[in-house]
Amino acid sequence: MVKHIVCVGAVYIDTILTVLRFPVEDEKLRATSQRRRRGGNCANTLEVLAQLVFHNVSDDSDSSEAPTADPQLHLLAILPNKESQDVTFIRNSLKNVKLTNSCIFRTDFNDAAASYIIQNIINSSRTIVSHNPLPEMTQDEFFAAATEAYRVEGATEGWYHFEGRVPQVVLHCVEYLRSSQPGFKVSVECEKPERTEMALVAYHADVVFYSKQWAETQGCNSPVAFLKTMKAGTRHDALLCCTWGDEGATVLQKGSEDYEQWGVAQSWAPNNGLHVVDTIGAGDTFIAGMLYAITCHEDDWTLQQKLEFANEIAGRKVYQDGFAGLAHQMLPATNGSMG
Repeated sequence: MVKHIVCVGAVYIDTILTVLRFPVEDEKLRATSQRRRRGGNCANTLEVLAQLVFHNVSDDSDSSEAPTADPQLHLLAILPNKESQDVTFIRNSLKNVKLTNSCIFRTDFNDAAASYIIQNIINSSRTIVSHNPLPEMTQDEFFAAATEAYRVEGATEGWYHFEGRVPQVVLHCVEYLRSSQPGFKVSVECEKPERTEMALVAYHADVVFYSKQWAETQGCNSPVAFLKTMKAGTRHDALLCCTWGDEGATVLQKGSEDYEQWGVAQSWAPNNGLHVVDTIGAGDTFIAGMLYAITCHEDDWTLQQKLEFANEIAGRKVYQDGFAGLAHQMLPATNGSMG
């Protein structure tokens, strides 16, 4: 039976301006380059997941449907009118990801959410200014969209991953899934510390992805110390992940004290002297790597192998612009496995 991965979050169209230095207020500064691409946490994760899942699958370029693969990938997001240019741009950027039966289209809007990113070429820092004209998803809209995708696709098992935009809504969505679609597991992001109520959502999740910023807000200065503090507020069998920027990532597979498993991976870096190019979406790439490892190599990869895969693909991402070709860098040497 085919499994499904549904990623729930916002989609942005990013305009990235590269500058030689960060501007001061009320200054006119010339950018060295400009590029436009689709962004958004879950959309970025799906772009990388699609590469990994469909890496060895034959693709019919004349077909509007994704080729057959397990799992199938879906985006559940608020989008403008499905006939708008922005939706066409988003659809074209997410090859092999299904939108039609899962997305919620706001027919009165033609513009998607947008981000304007100032990227400092000197130190790779980025400053992001966002605007989202689309009303956020309500819990009732999620219930309807999840039910429709469930009915149309015949989806009875798989994964729901939540970006965690509006914690109160996400909490109701996760509770709904637990009662109505028990064949699906749930993962959530706890990225932005100001969204404190995501801690309540994490209590119900099978996998929780924490950011370094979230950990530091809790007063922790190491991922191991932080994950130890999170044990009491999460499911008894949850997998807890914490990325730590250029210092790598750590995971904890909860269980009884005798069966807890830890994984620690140092930051991945090339040995050919390359420099960091683009850190935008590194965390999203890590999540894609973990979801791929968990769903496609649940039994044949160890926890440490899963972590190392996710850590390496996230590391490779920052040494290139965008996400193209990451699967080709990761999978040929392993032929789809870590052994």
